Amino acid sequence: MNKYVELWGWVCEVFGEQAFTIDQFRAEFPSPDPAKVVHDLAQLKLITRLKTGVYRPVPPIELPHRMVQESMSKEKLLDSAPYPFAYSHDDAVRIWTDGYYWTGFTAGYKPVHVEVNKTELEQWRGFFQNNQADSAAEEDRKTLFGLVFILHPVPRVQSNTVNGVPVIPLSDTLDYCRERIHTYAPALEYLRRKFHLKPGQVQPLVPTHA
Repeated sequence: MNKYVELWGWVCEVFGEQAFTIDQFRAEFPSPDPAKVVHDLAQLKLITRLKTGVYRPVPPIELPHRMVQESMSKEKLLDSAPYPFAYSHDDAVRIWTDGYYWTGFTAGYKPVHVEVNKTELEQWRGFFQNNQADSAAEEDRKTLFGLVFILHPVPRVQSNTVNGVPVIPLSDTLDYCRERIHTYAPALEYLRRKFHLKPGQVQPLVPTHA
């Protein structure tokens, strides 16, 4: 367990929901630099600064909610993306269907699928790391939770602009759905009507099995 998180647990145990000063913190927790430790706890958002020199522990029930909110807010990072990208996979389906069909996530895992240029993969990793956001490439083996940017490297990003955002072309999105007809049949029907597609354009790409 992270030592600051462990210390936060003791701070909650000692002070509960009561405000405390740095002097009160020093009286309970011997430290060569209590001001720095309190500052670090505040920076980690484990305690809240009420005013100069006065703090309150973040209640245990509040901390996970705050962590989730901060994780979900990271999607806005793509508004300032430094390299070309295009929403893909389930996110492309969501965008092309105007939000009608959205799947591929769970209560604990919110992936954001983007295609990026293969030559810029490491730069993308660095971009998300520098902004305290989680990312993973398709081949990575790691436990995924919260909002995670899933990076799909391609030789060259191809995109259209739909509702103000870059997304892989409709033809690629159709192929993605047609390869997974059992999951995306409703999305294909929506797209067929919206774009007046021919029946052959929304048929399965691979044989389906009963």
